[in-house]
Amino acid sequence: MTWRNLTRLALAVPLALGYEAVSDPAAARAQQATFKSGVDMVPLTVTVTDVKGRHITGLAGGDFTVLEDGVEQPLAFFASGDVPVDVALVIDTSSSIGPDLPLVQKAACGLVRTLRAADRAAVVEVKDTVRIPQPLTSNRGQIETTIRALRASGNTALYDGLYIMLREFDRARRESPDIRRQALVLLSDGLDNTSHLLFDDVMQLARRVGVSIYVIALRGQTVPLRRDEQHESVLRADYAMRTVAHEAGGRAFFPRTAQELPAIYDAIALELASQYELGYVPVAAGADGGFRRVAVRLATHGLARTRSGYYAAPTPGSRASR
Repeated sequence: MTWRNLTRLALAVPLALGYEAVSDPAAARAQQATFKSGVDMVPLTVTVTDVKGRHITGLAGGDFTVLEDGVEQPLAFFASGDVPVDVALVIDTSSSIGPDLPLVQKAACGLVRTLRAADRAAVVEVKDTVRIPQPLTSNRGQIETTIRALRASGNTALYDGLYIMLREFDRARRESPDIRRQALVLLSDGLDNTSHLLFDDVMQLARRVGVSIYVIALRGQTVPLRRDEQHESVLRADYAMRTVAHEAGGRAFFPRTAQELPAIYDAIALELASQYELGYVPVAAGADGGFRRVAVRLATHGLARTRSGYYAAPTPGSRASR
């Protein structure tokens, strides 16, 4: 079932496989008014942790409150743990990664092995150009073979790689017959030197498509410098990587050596298996193409993390759609 169809059914039909349709009468009246405007349900992937960063599972839909631009939104869809996930492994294979590539490959294969039968993964290679040697598939052996075949050379078209895979995720979500979570795991030193696109292009698309982004910014075996000694390009890259991960509801990791990669991939795998999927139809009528801020609050203890917001798709004929 697609998000578009679920928008119309969530309030009327109990869902199987652990999905929970929220059916408060007041919420139903508010949402039924929005169906006529053609506004689709807004999906949110939510991670809940305690103050020590440990994942909190076992929550119900009533434990969550969603706010859009400060206004509470009736929850129409809730699922915990049963929604399959599509993971894109975006791997920087430029020359600068070369010495660490074997451990990068080993750790990435470890993440692939944690995926469930219904989950899928893709492999994206980023160097002077971007290619997708392995599109989304559930064939674990095929994914691992592709990862092990990667070879390091050339420069880094990092922003191009992120942008291309985000576009692929957007296309897959529109065409998929199923509801699936989407996550992008980027491993790179973060230093883009070849892309045709800018960081702002990536940020704008990331806010539109709603993919959770995890960044692993590997600096290799170099001795960390004090902040005032770091090159401006490194500081700029760190800021870009932290920002895109934060805005997309993911996390950014900055390991000192490649030896930390297996633990980081394990942490990402655990998070993907512990998340909640929420959906709501915006109460505010009309879609002007503007950015809408989203926040999730909990009725119980814990901290909720999700994407910062989304761009409301402009309605046909509106000024924003031109």
